[in-house]
Amino acid sequence: MAALAANDNLKKIKARASAAASRKDLWASQTDELFEYVIPFRKPVKARTGSQTEGEGRVNRVFDSTGIKAAQRFAGRMERDVTPPFQRFFELKLGPAFNGDKQAREEIDVDLETVSAKVAALLERSAFSIAASEMYLDLFGGTGCMLILEDEDDIAKFVSVPFYEVALREDGYGKVVGIYWTKDFKADTLEGQWPEDKMQISDALRQIINNKPNEDVTICQATEYDRKTRKWVFTVYRPDAEEAPIYETQMDTSPWITPRFYKVPGEVQGRGPGLMALPTIKTLNKVTELSLKAAAFAILGIWTYRQDRVFNPKTARMVPGAMWPVASNGGAYGKSVERMEVPGRFDLTNVIIQDLRMMVKEICLDDTLPADSTAVKSATEIMERMNRLMTDLSGAYGRLALEIHIPLVQRLLSILGRRGLIPDRLKIDQTLLKLEIVSPLARAQNSQDASSIINWLKILLEIGGPEMMALSAKVEEIGAVLGEKLGVAKSLMRGTDERKGLLQLVAKMIAAGQQQQSAPPEAPPANPQQPGMMAAA
Repeated sequence: MAALAANDNLKKIKARASAAASRKDLWASQTDELFEYVIPFRKPVKARTGSQTEGEGRVNRVFDSTGIKAAQRFAGRMERDVTPPFQRFFELKLGPAFNGDKQAREEIDVDLETVSAKVAALLERSAFSIAASEMYLDLFGGTGCMLILEDEDDIAKFVSVPFYEVALREDGYGKVVGIYWTKDFKADTLEGQWPEDKMQISDALRQIINNKPNEDVTICQATEYDRKTRKWVFTVYRPDAEEAPIYETQMDTSPWITPRFYKVPGEVQGRGPGLMALPTIKTLNKVTELSLKAAAFAILGIWTYRQDRVFNPKTARMVPGAMWPVASNGGAYGKSVERMEVPGRFDLTNVIIQDLRMMVKEICLDDTLPADSTAVKSATEIMERMNRLMTDLSGAYGRLALEIHIPLVQRLLSILGRRGLIPDRLKIDQTLLKLEIVSPLARAQNSQDASSIINWLKILLEIGGPEMMALSAKVEEIGAVLGEKLGVAKSLMRGTDERKGLLQLVAKMIAAGQQQQSAPPEAPPANPQQPGMMAAA
């Protein structure tokens, strides 16, 4: 009965995976053009369509690389601003639901800072930055995918999976509850990919591994959320074989990160800057292609030579430097060879190309400075461009924080907790345990808040002096608030009790000084006369 139930459950998983793949096929025309013109180096080798092979040229039809360069810059900027390598871009703190006193909150925050340091150290020692850079390239198209598995040697293993191989499934509220990764593995690499003590290799698969080790075996890794158990079920199986799952386990957290840049209601996949700029990129590519062809015609031209035959336009080749046989080049004694005039001025397309390139950069959020050959841009214009870029990113920043930072840190907390390196079952709910993002993109907003506080203090100081500033602002608390806004470590800031003790000490010192000033001055002691002086008197 248990085997029948497991087989029935696998059939349901296969049906859901097939439905998700069919829904993904609706994007085939757009994704193929995206891989051709924008991110040609992210389509997997030997894809299931058979259109990509190893060593194949992928930019044979690309005549302008503005979109490709914008994708690379986007990935670098996202890694720098969202998850900068070798920098801590998050802080774990107590949330507003904590009911303890301020002293207890500060002590627990110090402990949580130690936990944050361990998670950050795990990110630094692993291949997370490499996988993140590749994931952001896919995010430029709309959807990024990263698989985070527990590893015996490195604690956590980060795998950037091309979204071309992944199909997603949502629930009725837009939450991703199913991720299906279908990929071809070499038969001899299957053993050891998952815990060997829990793998179940069928006799048919064993024969393939032993007899055809270099044969490609299609494997689907399905991850689904079970609402009854509130766990994620991870199932590895062969979609084209009727056999038991190769590996199956349950996890407390999702091993996947699937950020979407922008999302249209009702769609599962995201739409990124590359997909939104795709029509303009295709137009730019075609205009550049025609411009290059026109330049070739202007340089090499098309020639006619005299021959005793009738010109046939159907067989004439319209290529630069072509030679067309004609009956005459003008009159009975015309030139034997003559160059034809090709109408049109290809140099006029340069204006169109420049406008299209600027449009592509603007859509793709490419903030690179203009070339030296262009008109000089003022500092105000450059700063305005940078501020506009931050504004454009702020629209997608909330989704990126929700679909990158929180699931990433939660997954690592679960792995470290099972290893006993940190307290187990730490759950980020933003009420009791809060994840505060301190990436450069978030720090820009915190810096503005810190500047507002400083400007407010300056205004109070100018209007009423130190007395008005002390009456209007909690000066003793401002240092800690500014430290938090600027990302200063908690261990370097004084706690509440320390600040109270210092205030009491300062008050005593001030009181002692006031008492010393109010006391009557003592009479100076009489100087005894020296014997020599009295004798002289």
